[in-house]
Amino acid sequence: MSWSPKSLYRLTFLVAVLVASEVSALRAQGVTRGPWTVTAALTGLRTGARAGWVYGPELSIRCDFGRHWGVGLRAALPVLDTEAYTDDGAVAIDLGPTLTFAGNKADLGLSAGATALLVSDGGELTGGGIGAFASGHATAWLTRRLGVLASVAVRVAGSGVAYPSLSAGVAVRF
Repeated sequence: MSWSPKSLYRLTFLVAVLVASEVSALRAQGVTRGPWTVTAALTGLRTGARAGWVYGPELSIRCDFGRHWGVGLRAALPVLDTEAYTDDGAVAIDLGPTLTFAGNKADLGLSAGATALLVSDGGELTGGGIGAFASGHATAWLTRRLGVLASVAVRVAGSGVAYPSLSAGVAVRF
């Protein structure tokens, strides 16, 4: 199945409208929770080319709107590669709704939405531009506000090429 950019925009819009309607209903009911989670991680992104994997920092922020729904923004900068003969580099920016099952000891979550892949001139990522992503994460809370995180993501470029990634880091909730 091939997704056109137009259908991805429509899907993202539909999901945003559904999340917004959920937000209004939950706020009217007085549902409150520490709504912000910030994570800092090291990510590895599979390019599928000669370099194989590129590594770099990843920063994300998630705002929860009630018990399960929220919206997340993630920026990954995997610019360090393992091969001296390649000049890889990319930036991935993901934005989309999140579905998180939170507890005192752990969180499990899923997210999907739009991604922007910015590729350097010498990079081995062949499909830059706007695409889609899907991801999952697990967070183990060490204290009420500090935890460790592991996540996986698959970004699909506008050309249809998929780029999987793995991340591990720390999470702080407010």
